Amino acid sequence: MKHLLRFYSTAIIMGFALAYPMAHASQSITENKTEIVTLQEVVKKIGSDNYLVLENALRVYQAKEAIAVARGNLLPKLNLWRLLTIPFDPSSVLGLVEDIAPFLVPANWFRLEEAKILFLAQKEGYRALWSNELLTAKSLYVHALMDQIILNQIQEDQNQLTNILIIVKSRETFGGMPQGTSRDIEVRLLALKEDQRSMEVLLGEETNLLSYMMGLPATTDLIITPVELPDYSSLDPLNYADFEFRAIDSSPEIRQFEHLIAASDYVTKEVTYAFLGASSMSRGVAGGIFDSLPSQQGLGFGTGASIRISQGQKEILKIQKKGVEETVKRSLKLLVNNYNLDLESYRNLGRRAKLTNAAMLQLYERLKLGENIEPLSLIEASRNQIQGKAAFLAVQIRFLMSEDKLARLIFYGDYNLPPATIESLEEKKP
Repeated sequence: MKHLLRFYSTAIIMGFALAYPMAHASQSITENKTEIVTLQEVVKKIGSDNYLVLENALRVYQAKEAIAVARGNLLPKLNLWRLLTIPFDPSSVLGLVEDIAPFLVPANWFRLEEAKILFLAQKEGYRALWSNELLTAKSLYVHALMDQIILNQIQEDQNQLTNILIIVKSRETFGGMPQGTSRDIEVRLLALKEDQRSMEVLLGEETNLLSYMMGLPATTDLIITPVELPDYSSLDPLNYADFEFRAIDSSPEIRQFEHLIAASDYVTKEVTYAFLGASSMSRGVAGGIFDSLPSQQGLGFGTGASIRISQGQKEILKIQKKGVEETVKRSLKLLVNNYNLDLESYRNLGRRAKLTNAAMLQLYERLKLGENIEPLSLIEASRNQIQGKAAFLAVQIRFLMSEDKLARLIFYGDYNLPPATIESLEEKKP
């Protein structure tokens, strides 16, 4: 009887275990939503729905509120615990200066000025991050578009080779072509199918990452809208000197370091006058770049060393600013050089694409007319056709990306738009 009960209980448990995953799986299955997007929609989404951009917009909001905290620290405040200690320790009245008249503590004024400057630094850092995310998203969009065009070309070549394979097989049957010709063409056809599979996987990864950067749900399948590829043959080469000043002047990374250097002067003053009282507010909201600097809680022998350390931090920031300037200059120089090199090879690559396409069509027409064509010639022509079109498409895409990178360096076009703020995003909510 016990064995029988144990059997039934085990059966019930196993039946539940088998049924529950199936029910659970059926509930978790959701239909994917297809969404057609344009490049301008990507620009808007990055500014409003990108996770990293939203996170840093909140940091800017925190830095802004830190100004209000620092300003509030200048006003008197009520500390009940200190008031209760006065009857027992009259000397504690001196400690109430920081509560009754905090504006008499110089560190509070310095900390207020620091908060204002660090807020500006945080805004510049946010603008730099937003522009980098925007550049990455637009680059991803354009590369996905290029891969989609190449994928379409591979599919067209498959159809063309399939027709050739039918012709070759029929001619092999009647002895019009050597045996094994169809086999070689079929090998090429299978290789194209593998190329198609690889391109589909790559395209899926690109659109999936782009969907994440736009803040869309994981169940969203993106369909990207083509962009116009203009003719670049009439363009003139770029001159580095024409853009150097604007790139440096527009760089939010450089301006961020300028604000940090300005804030470091107030940090030095705060350390110098620490014997008159220290501010209770942390600078961690703006990144905490100065929080690790030692500050004496009074006039001691370590004050001089603390001042020298804070001055050393300022020199470090100056060196870092110089490094950022050189990085911007080198990025611009490399961009200009690559753009001019692509401009020189643009016509040649366009001519190559036309010639390889014409050669493949000519061989196909000759084959249809019954002429004997070497299989290696067909395979080589097919390969050259894809490579020629891909090379010409790649240089067109590089032109688009070079123009976009230049716009990022000088903050032109889409990059001249103001990044979204938490206040503006809250207003859009229903």
